[in-house]
Amino acid sequence: MGCPSRRKWGARRIAPLIILLLLVSLFVAPPAQAQGGFAISGSFYRQNFEIPQGSSVSGPDIYVVVFNNTAAELGVRMTTQAPLGVKITLSQSDFTLPPGGQQQVLIGVEVTKDTAPGEYEISVTAESYKKGATGIQITGAAGQSAKLVVLGESASVTVRATSPEGQPVVAMVRLYRVVAGQNYEVAYSETGTLEKKVAPGSFTAAAYVGGEKMAEQSFAVAAGEQKTITLSAATVYFEGFGIVPNYLKKTGELAFAQIVYTVRNLYQPVAEAEVILEVSHDGAPLAEISLATLRPLDMGRVGLNYNYIPAGGWADGSYGFRLRLKLDGKPYATTLEEQLNVGGSEAPGGGMSPAVIGGIAAGVVIGAVAAYFLVRKRRRA
Repeated sequence: MGCPSRRKWGARRIAPLIILLLLVSLFVAPPAQAQGGFAISGSFYRQNFEIPQGSSVSGPDIYVVVFNNTAAELGVRMTTQAPLGVKITLSQSDFTLPPGGQQQVLIGVEVTKDTAPGEYEISVTAESYKKGATGIQITGAAGQSAKLVVLGESASVTVRATSPEGQPVVAMVRLYRVVAGQNYEVAYSETGTLEKKVAPGSFTAAAYVGGEKMAEQSFAVAAGEQKTITLSAATVYFEGFGIVPNYLKKTGELAFAQIVYTVRNLYQPVAEAEVILEVSHDGAPLAEISLATLRPLDMGRVGLNYNYIPAGGWADGSYGFRLRLKLDGKPYATTLEEQLNVGGSEAPGGGMSPAVIGGIAAGVVIGAVAAYFLVRKRRRA
């Protein structure tokens, strides 16, 4: 038999280790749950969902990834569980996974104005199935749960991405709630402007152009407060983009749409810049045209224009126009989509006001003249 004092000493040494292991098992959740080679992972379970009544949370950082680790193709059906007044949105709800395949599913959480304040549990489950002669057979399931706190009080945040001169810039704007030093995504926008009803607390807003973070700011908002954050985001961007319809005098029919725009570079010369025009008709992609290649793109403004006529002629409906900018072959900046209605109530002289047209045209002329003399200078050299 061992000595009682030694047994007590051993128990005292082992007890803290047992407690530590128990704490680790509680706070370190496994990255994936699996059943028969079917698994799910992702960030949903560790999100800090504190959402005011009548608001929502979504973003690229909130997701699950479904894995098919079997040797057979599987169908996957996503299901959600939430209290009354709470809706969980999914980017994918029913899809097929090949053997060894995986699929990311983005998740959003919406809370209605009538949802009672309190703490809830919400969950997302992926079910795998196979279609056989006897119908659909469920082969496995895996899921994640998260805590949701619905608040009765809120604040309001507006984030705008601008050029250093204060002009609006199309950028990716992302808003994060900061809890215990960790960032939890609340909302995002691809237009350069984000407006959001949020829970009071600490936040970080960031602006991205061409996938690179250009500006970031941390701040706090109190209950009932309205706060506006301005982020200086772009070094190269589109300035003065517009569509000018031109009509035939005799018939009043649309002849062509003049695309007028200015590319502005505030930072440093770029070896190559390409401007691409995207055209849609009634929401469906119609054409993609390379309008200009600038080698190099120097600092300053370059004003350009292009006369667009559809390959098959104009048709009644709504045409959408958007410009994309590539720097050294990589996507960098875009414009918001401009609309041009053809047929119906559209009449000669429609489109932008003379003041706007004049302002854009002036930029185009100045840029074109500068580009002309620059080319002549290089040729002489």
